[in-house]
Amino acid sequence: MISDYKVKRLATKSRQTGAPLSAAAINRPLALLRHLLHLAHEEWGVIASIPTVRLEDEPEGRLRWLTPEEANRLLATASESRNPDLVDLIELSLFTGLRQSEALELTWDRVDRSRGVLLLEVTKSGRRRQVPLNETADAVLARRGPKDSGLVLGSSNWDRFRSAWERAVTRAKLTDLHWHDLRHTFASWAVQRRVSLYELKELLGHSTLTMVKRYAHLAPEHLRTAAAALDGVLKPASVDSAPSATARRQQADLDRVLTAS
Repeated sequence: MISDYKVKRLATKSRQTGAPLSAAAINRPLALLRHLLHLAHEEWGVIASIPTVRLEDEPEGRLRWLTPEEANRLLATASESRNPDLVDLIELSLFTGLRQSEALELTWDRVDRSRGVLLLEVTKSGRRRQVPLNETADAVLARRGPKDSGLVLGSSNWDRFRSAWERAVTRAKLTDLHWHDLRHTFASWAVQRRVSLYELKELLGHSTLTMVKRYAHLAPEHLRTAAAALDGVLKPASVDSAPSATARRQQADLDRVLTAS
């Protein structure tokens, strides 16, 4: 039944575009089914075994992040915005990796500058999390407060920032940039400065390493270091060692030419 369902989905075309369904559109219902089957077997005990549910290979998602020069342009245009809170929202997000909702809903009672952390009670992963503050993020909070209560950024409504954000992006001449890319930027900058993937997972609040592996290619020096661990496994060939078979053939060919001449 699962195989028949998958075959039908693979043959289905989108009503909007007429193109075949994407791998993601096929995988999401299958992933839900696989999860339910595991529950039925491991927790509910209503099925004896779990049938195999193979998912389609999905292409890697887009990964847009800002260079420092692009980030400076964005902050410069945001500082000229009619919305005085926009530049602080952008800068805090760039240097903490907060999700949009986490930044907008941040309240002063969740800010502990004495310990240098933000205390997030409810996150996307459903876990409490502490977000460490670097100097730049702390400076944003310092110029906005401290205050006894209320929202740090003044409003939790994204619509209050949306048009100002879009104008700032346009004026900074940045293409294909979405708000969530600020979080990608935080992660990309961190990896490029040799933050490990495990540390990045903790900083971003992910439960597994899967979501941060997309940033691994930004730190090729880590792979070079790993490859360098094999240096010295084999001793270099001795200078006085016997010539190779290829070298002997080349010398024999040269001797014949010299003899003929």
